[in-house]
Amino acid sequence: MSDHLAKEAARLKEDPIFIKALDDIRADALNSLVTADADDKTMILRLQQKAAVTDEIRNVLDRYIMAADVQENPGSFA
Repeated sequence: MSDHLAKEAARLKEDPIFIKALDDIRADALNSLVTADADDKTMILRLQQKAAVTDEIRNVLDRYIMAADVQENPGSFA
């Protein structure tokens, strides 16, 4: 994993506009789930996926940062 990728991931995790956008997308999806037609399984799945993908974006950014940390600090097992 490149150092540049990890730095950009860390920058995005701290970017207030990016954080707000993800939070708003997730909140809108969850609020829409509350009022969704219980018989509209396609809509329910789409809204659940929308909320889940915002969480996954954050998880991927964390993985990029951790992967760079592991490469920088391989440690010694000797």
